[in-house]
Amino acid sequence: MIDELRDKIERFKVKAEDFLENNIKAFVVDINDTYYFCEIIVVGEVWLLVQNFKGTRTGETEKIYWADVVKLKEYKEREVM
Repeated sequence: MIDELRDKIERFKVKAEDFLENNIKAFVVDINDTYYFCEIIVVGEVWLLVQNFKGTRTGETEKIYWADVVKLKEYKEREVM
């Protein structure tokens, strides 16, 4: 179980580094079911530093520990029809 978590964290780190290098906005969900619509500022060994661009915490900078990350995806705007 611990090895699976470490593998998942390593995959998230690689993805986060790609997002940072390519200025890709991110959608992150943590274990508390908190949603972050954010830009990645720093990819650390233990945590991820993000700046929220949407939602109730717009403009806030937050630290999210890797062990708490459940989902990390590219943010995509919803199309209005």
